Parts: sequence; structure tokens; C-alpha cells
Amino acid sequence: MSHKIHSTRRILLASLAFAVTGLTALQAQAQATKVLTLGSILSLTGPNASIGKEGVFGVEYAVKQVNAAGGVRIGADTYTLQNINIDDESKVERAVAAAERLVTSDKVPVVFTTPASTTTLAVLPTLEKNKTLGMSFVASAPAVISPELSYSFRSTLTSINNVNPSVDFLVKEKGIKTIAYLGRNDDWGRASGKAIVARANSLGAQVTVEEYFETGATDFSALLTKVRAANPDAVIGAAFIEDGVSLIKQYRELRLKPVFLTPSTIWSSPTFLKAAGKNAEGVYVATGSTTSDTPAIRAFSQQFEKVNGRKPLPFETTAYDSVMVVLEAMKKAGSTDPTLVRDALRKLEYKGVLQDYKFAGTNQSEVVINVNEIKDGQVKMISSLITR
Repeated sequence: MSHKIHSTRRILLASLAFAVTGLTALQAQAQATKVLTLGSILSLTGPNASIGKEGVFGVEYAVKQVNAAGGVRIGADTYTLQNINIDDESKVERAVAAAERLVTSDKVPVVFTTPASTTTLAVLPTLEKNKTLGMSFVASAPAVISPELSYSFRSTLTSINNVNPSVDFLVKEKGIKTIAYLGRNDDWGRASGKAIVARANSLGAQVTVEEYFETGATDFSALLTKVRAANPDAVIGAAFIEDGVSLIKQYRELRLKPVFLTPSTIWSSPTFLKAAGKNAEGVYVATGSTTSDTPAIRAFSQQFEKVNGRKPLPFETTAYDSVMVVLEAMKKAGSTDPTLVRDALRKLEYKGVLQDYKFAGTNQSEVVINVNEIKDGQVKMISSLITR
């Protein structure tokens, strides 16, 4: 009888151990398959689509790389990632609707915002109201990082970060005294214009033409006629790809002679260089760190090319870094809660592919600013500095 009792006890203990082991395995599996959903509103159509498509690809590449490495450990949980992107069609009303869906239906903790400053500024109140992080890596208007927007962050340059180096280069290095400014009629273009006028005046130079064109414009004849009449020493043009290609093409067709500089970083992209062709030759471009050449950038480029069969485009790398910055803040916070991540972001120092990201108690990272020249279809860096 005693033998039977001991045998039964051993069977029960073994069954219990098996059940505990099975439960532990199931718990571990549940942890490993926990999903963290990110959100983005990156244009796939409309005049901002060129940059938006690069951004989407960069975000999705980051997601795939993290998942291939086994996910990301945040607090006690391991997450695999997925991203929901909604095409805003480069329209304000579409962007706002996308933000409402992402924060109320999909309940994402972070949204990577639209390429254009105007559409980004339109969605930020929705993110703020719902205490959802907004990470901008293209939209550059200073207002994107405003004191009343505590959940809005930016990992890249503002529209005025590269203005001072641009104007300084023209005035101090090229001896420019008069400047014509042609900019997009949006928050980015107008903020850039205001800053350019102020910097030029402080250096004893003058902006003699300040004109704005609508997003996606293709006919610049009237504006360029005004430029010709003013006969400035230099022209600064703030445009994206679609309108930028038309602008520089017509500038060359009219055989205008002033030095041409753009504060639009997308002009350093292979996409723009291919579309603009020889018309871009000799143009100066003030960019962020996307034109830098470091071991980290070269290693990333090699890995990216191995996976995708081509080298990364500028905003693909920028998007990748921005995802990693957010994930690092989540790891520091030990949580995906946006408020805790917000607080961690403000203290974050993170070594990314393009540069070191330091927020130093603010919602704006330090950035690298490069001044470059387009020569033989390639972007050649002339000077570099770090600013906020």
C-alpha cells in the first residue's frame, strides 16, 4: 500500500512539474510574441511623396532588423515590432484623420510624423491631446518643437539649423552681398525665409528678393524673371524634389549666373540628383548628417545594400535612426508608456548611425550640419558643425 502511495505521489509531482514547465514555456512564448505597434503618417502620394516613401522604407527596414534580431527587450517584456503607415496624400485633412485613427483605434504609443511641416503641425494637437509621442525626422519648422507640445520630438535639423551655416558660407566664403530667396509657401519655407533675412542682415548682406511658391509648383518663370531683374549675387531656393527639379531646370534654361544654394536636404538624395541631372551641377546644399562619411555610416550602408540590393537613401537612414532613438528611450524608461518614454527621451544620449543624438533636457536633438557642393553628380562635403 505504501509503495502505491509513493508511486502515486511521484506521478503527481512529475505531472505538476510538467505542468509548471509547460506553463513557464507558454508564458515565455507569450512574452516573446508580444507586439509593439508603431505608427507613421508618411506621404506615399502627392508632392511630399518622394521623402515620404524613403521614410516608410527606413521605418520598415528598422522594424525588420529588430525583429530579425529577436525583438526588443523593454522592461520585463520582449516585443516584436510592426508599423502602421497611413498615406496622408500630402494633405492636411488626411493627415489629421490618420492621426485620429492611429491614436484612438490603433492606440500606438508613437507616431512618426509627416514630411511637411504644415501637415505635421496639423496633427500634433491630436497627439498632444492623447498623450502620444510624435517623432519628426523631416518636418523642420521651429514650431514643431514648441513649449506647449510636450510630446513632440525631432531627431533632425530645424529649418533654421542650416540657415546660419548656409548664409555664413555665402557671405564669408563666397563674398556674397545680395541674396534672392525663393521658398515654398508653407511653414518650412516661410520659417527659412525669415531666418535667412535675419542672418544676412546681421552679416551686412541683404535679401533683395523674397518670394514664395505653392507646393508642387512647376512654373517658376515669373519668380525667376524677378530674380534676373534684381541681379543678386546668390539665390537660395527652398524646394523639395518635384518642385525643386523644375526650379533648377528653369534656372539653368534662363542662364542665370548667381551662385545657387538650397537648405533642402533632399537635394543631396540620389533621387533628386538623378532627376535634376546636369542642372544640379555646382549647386550648394546645406544638409544634416546624411552627407557625412563615417565608419558607422559605411557599415550601415554595406549591411543595407546586402539586404536590399542597393545603397540606402538619405531619409531611409534618418528614419532608421529615429526608430532606434525611440526604442532606446523605451528601453531606458522600461516601458512603452508615452509619458515615461517622453521623460526618458529628454535625457537620452544615443549613438546612432548618422550621429550622436543628445536631447539634453529638450525635445530637439543636437544635429550635425554639413555644407556640400554637387560635383559630377556627387555630393561633396565642404564643412561641418554641430548645433541644436
